[in-house]
Amino acid sequence: MWGDMRRWFRRKSSTLPDMVDVNDREEFGERNDRIDATQELELTHVGPYEIIAPIGTGGMGTVYKAIDRAKDRTVAIKVLDRRYDIDRKRRKRDYLGREILIAASLRHDNIIRMLDKIVEQEDLNGNVRRCLLMEYIDGHNLRKHIQDRDLTIQQMIDISIRLCQGLDFLHQNNIVHRDVKPENFLFSRDLKQVKIVDFGLSKSNASWRTRWIKEGGGTRRYMSPEQLAKRNLDARSDIFSLGITMYELFTGRHPCSGNDANEIMRQIRSSRYKFEQPSKYNPEVTSQLDRIILKALRRQPEHRYQSVTEMLMDLTRGAESRI
Repeated sequence: MWGDMRRWFRRKSSTLPDMVDVNDREEFGERNDRIDATQELELTHVGPYEIIAPIGTGGMGTVYKAIDRAKDRTVAIKVLDRRYDIDRKRRKRDYLGREILIAASLRHDNIIRMLDKIVEQEDLNGNVRRCLLMEYIDGHNLRKHIQDRDLTIQQMIDISIRLCQGLDFLHQNNIVHRDVKPENFLFSRDLKQVKIVDFGLSKSNASWRTRWIKEGGGTRRYMSPEQLAKRNLDARSDIFSLGITMYELFTGRHPCSGNDANEIMRQIRSSRYKFEQPSKYNPEVTSQLDRIILKALRRQPEHRYQSVTEMLMDLTRGAESRI
């Protein structure tokens, strides 16, 4: 399908599906900028794809909606911020290359699909920019649904199950996401598609290029205690971050009451701060859901769920008991 596009790209391309509303992640922070649809575009095209509009931005770069009008094919294109090419330290970390290395070969209904090569394209100022092409999802990320409170309790449970299925697939493939948060879960408008995105901080034991990575990163208000302490991480760290995300999904609020990131970090790490039961803020949450979410939020990794498989089994049983 992509053979006729090789003249457009500096690197050889491979198969990409037709269909990411992506809110990118700041390198070490929590920025999630709103998009100004009138802002000047960096590029007008990437190969045969015409840039339509920005759909997400962050410290790593900007994601655009783009269309190949001749083939009526829509994709999302992540354009890496130039700082990551200019700054030698950032360039060495190669977040975009890591994302492709880890995620491009994954095939799962709840994992975003992407082209397995970085595409280089000259921008309007004559600078060569590195781009990543992904499937486009015409919807929103989980943050919008958390804020709008527009989901039923059954929809929340179903979403949680599908997110667990996607994370479990990652962990079965020896991948730790390391940046689990609402912004990195995307949904089609009809909620039929649920996708995990943004693997720029992920680590895979299957690759020597990512196995020994030590640098920080992620979003502090969703980090596990061991991630905040900059210890070696395994799948149980993602489980803690998923617990925070689920807490927000079911209650509309973060389990910590801190007014700023530093206070929230202290509360996440301190055993003296007790997480309230989600049912305190949403009476539709069952006692079983309370137990599942709070078990995921146990501060000691050995006291949490030891795998997403275990968590998924409890969620599935809880869903069946409501039928």
